[in-house]
Parts: sequence; C-alpha cells; structure tokens
Amino acid sequence: MTPLVGHLSDKTGRIRVMAASAVLILLLIRPVFAFLVAHPGFGVMLTVMFLIGLLKAGYFGALPALLSDLFPRSSRATGMSISYNLGVMLFGGTTPVVIVWLVDVTGDKLAVTWYLTALAALSLAAVAIARRRFGIR
Repeated sequence: MTPLVGHLSDKTGRIRVMAASAVLILLLIRPVFAFLVAHPGFGVMLTVMFLIGLLKAGYFGALPALLSDLFPRSSRATGMSISYNLGVMLFGGTTPVVIVWLVDVTGDKLAVTWYLTALAALSLAAVAIARRRFGIR
C-alpha cells in the first residue's frame, strides 16, 4: 500500500495524505486496541495488524517525498538521512521501553494507545508546521 499512497500524495498533496492518516490514527487506535484486548485471538490480531499497517502506510507513503521537499538539493540527502534516522532512533528505538513502562506503571493494557495518540498529535503538528513554514501542499 505504501507505493500507492505515495502516488496518491503526488496527486493530492503530501500534507493532506499525512494529516488524514494521523487523524485516522488519533481516532482509531484506541478502539482498535480495545477490540484486540477484549477479543484476543489470532484472527483479531491479524485484522488489527492489517488495519494498523494500512494506517502506517498512509503516513509513510508520503513521508519520503515530504522530507525531500523540506531540504534544498545541495543538502537533501544529508538532511533527509539525519532527520529520518534521528526520528527512528528517538521514537522507534525507545517505543518498546516506553510502552512496557506505561503498561507496568498504569496496569492498563491500553496504555500504549495514549503514547500512540500523543505521537499522532505530534505528527499532525509537524505537518501543520511544514505546510505553514515551507508552503508544502
């Protein structure tokens, strides 16, 4: 799905596609995880993973093009690689630890949804800034 979303973002605008995906994550992540916790099973897990994969593809399909729009040609490769890898390191690398800590501290199996919701809100803010500051559509 990621290449198809990337193509869609070329036609309709990267910010629009990424913002729509972030909003869907904000709205759907808690109910989807709540359904998984209430009805654990292989089929439900596959369905949830598929849905989350679609939501992620909706965001990450447009991300490389947006990153390339943010940097001038002379520093594009460096800017993209540093910004992407910092994001992966800070959030991708720490997410498992944060999630385990949140569940342990709160005792709530759905505590992960608050973290994911906060990151989706942060993503919405980032794409809004990209739209305003850099004029990216």
